[in-house]
Amino acid sequence: MFRLERLNTMHHTSDVFLFITLFVGNRRHNTIQRGTAYMERTVESSADAVETKKPFGLELSPVAFSVMSFLVIQVVSYMVWLLFVDPVRGVWKFYPQPFGAYLFWGILVLVFLGFNLGMFGLSKYDQPMRGLIATAITLLIAFAITALMIFGYGTMDPAFTATEGVGYGAVGLIVLIGFYGFGVLPTNMGGWPWTDVGLEQPLAGIAQIFVGFFLTCIGYVLLIYPSVASWTSPEKVLMPLPTAIGWFYSVIVSWLTTAQVLDHWPWTSFGSRAKTAIGAFIGNFILGTVIYFVFLALLKNVLIPAEAVEKIGAAITLWPAQLGVWIVFWMIFWPLAVGNVPNALSPAANRFVRLAITWSLGILSFVVYMRWFAMDVLNEASIVPGFGGDPLTWVDLLNFVMLVYILYFGSYGLVKKQE
Repeated sequence: MFRLERLNTMHHTSDVFLFITLFVGNRRHNTIQRGTAYMERTVESSADAVETKKPFGLELSPVAFSVMSFLVIQVVSYMVWLLFVDPVRGVWKFYPQPFGAYLFWGILVLVFLGFNLGMFGLSKYDQPMRGLIATAITLLIAFAITALMIFGYGTMDPAFTATEGVGYGAVGLIVLIGFYGFGVLPTNMGGWPWTDVGLEQPLAGIAQIFVGFFLTCIGYVLLIYPSVASWTSPEKVLMPLPTAIGWFYSVIVSWLTTAQVLDHWPWTSFGSRAKTAIGAFIGNFILGTVIYFVFLALLKNVLIPAEAVEKIGAAITLWPAQLGVWIVFWMIFWPLAVGNVPNALSPAANRFVRLAITWSLGILSFVVYMRWFAMDVLNEASIVPGFGGDPLTWVDLLNFVMLVYILYFGSYGLVKKQE
């Protein structure tokens, strides 16, 4: 079985191995071993092929590797921001839409290619060609889907119309539901039940995409569409749109917390793979609800100034998503670029320390962003003097660039030294 130790010996030369680290987790849990076996078989030959090649790039200590990875992500993201987004200095000022819709769909297509299909068919290419092909496919599909929704389906449904750009928000919110609907299947749920009946890639990934489509449609119809449809009214929505966004993003935080830094605990304690998978899918909604109310209390009473809370008004229920997206960034970055340290303590201690570090960094990043970075660097509007910005756009750009660079390009140009 592949473990983190073997990943380290590969010098980060295979982004397929990084995919396994990010989305499958710790192999010590017997309950997920069968679900990840098919991934291991598909990359075994690729691993043997690259193990003898000296990786290209600057050889760095683990700490320097993490720092440089962080800087690459920040610099590339800021360059994209200056080109397409910055409302003051941007070359093309597509802020917040349509940039947001295309960005969000880029993330979801990355989920298809990286999460569900496990980079199937791309391991035969060397870097950087592998990363270039994967990125081109992702951007092409993301732009095509968004354009078809806006300029095709939008001609029939006013909620998605291109008129005054109103449809971009509705299209982008599909990704909110889809990120969990597609992403939880190969991670917390370990590919169950398709891997248990012997399906391998690409069939296993195709099956996940079909089920993810079904789950996303249900979630969107229940939570989002009644709020954006032309016939919307308060009595026809399950919950107000800001609340739906804030609550569902808290479910995403639960999913990635348990999948990324908690080694799929507590779901792995449920017993069989079926119980683990079903328990994780349902359990994230329960734990996510708790996280939502904790975030809301923290935001109202600590993180957001009282005058800003008053100005935000009823839309404050969206803000657990604005805090959660920063925590999600660090929970993805930590296993990908830092090696998910610590991993030499007891399982419980490892999980607790990782949780404390990633959540603390997320909260700190939220404060720095809202108090300074958003307004003085990104030129986003203030809500009240000294507090402003919209974390969802900037941090999702960071997440997209991070996954493209590390997952698609295998941290091309950077090589982690052996300790």
